[in-house]
Amino acid sequence: MASLQDQLMKSGLVNKQKAKQAQTEKRRKAKQKKKKGTVEVSDVQIKINEQKELQKQQDLEKNQQTQAELDARSAHGKLIQMIAQHCEKNYQGEIDYHFTYDNKVKRIAINEKTQQGLIKGLLAICVLNEEFYLINKEAAARLAEIDQSVLVALHEKVEVSELEEDDPYAEFAVPDDLIW
Repeated sequence: MASLQDQLMKSGLVNKQKAKQAQTEKRRKAKQKKKKGTVEVSDVQIKINEQKELQKQQDLEKNQQTQAELDARSAHGKLIQMIAQHCEKNYQGEIDYHFTYDNKVKRIAINEKTQQGLIKGLLAICVLNEEFYLINKEAAARLAEIDQSVLVALHEKVEVSELEEDDPYAEFAVPDDLIW
């Protein structure tokens, strides 16, 4: 079977001189490769490598977005689970407790024990899917670590030493159970 070069010469596409030049050039390149140890990369190979790198970057970005979505779903599931485990069940009563949520004053009807717990900072109000729940202080702290936006109201206990010394109204204490 004749080589491709012989077939091209028979068909008249290449003459003897061009065939010899091609062989000489091929031997020269092979010698240079052996001498230098470098590999000559063609333009096609460069484009393929660039496309591979671009594809790797796109895949990495897509994976990061997917991972972020999974983390957000996981955190939301964890919030739901924690609220379900730690929410107070029997807090309904006749006392209206007012608090702010989304720049609006909201209220819930609670009993006196729950009111004292909210005032003293033992209970907190949190929101999930536009519903309000009462949870204890420890669970509220863990919820705040996961997502601060779910915590609506948590009163910090103010120590007497933290009050201002120059306060002219210091001797007039405001009762905690003041109802408007």
